[in-house]
Amino acid sequence: MENLTLNLEELYEQIKERAFTEGAFSREEWDGLVEEILDSKREFEEIHDDVDWVEVKEALKARYDEFEAEIPEM
Repeated sequence: MENLTLNLEELYEQIKERAFTEGAFSREEWDGLVEEILDSKREFEEIHDDVDWVEVKEALKARYDEFEAEIPEM
């Protein structure tokens, strides 16, 4: 099986796209999507168990401010 690598930028883009699709614009909703998407990828072995999950989750959750700046004004 091909060794899959973790790309934080690709994960951020997936989470951002999902957040826009679902209208999830609060920090709590963002954090929930981070957890959900990472858990899903781990469950389906898209990311190996040797990845430091705490570090990855914290890095993606910390990008909420960047995401928030891209939210269109309503």
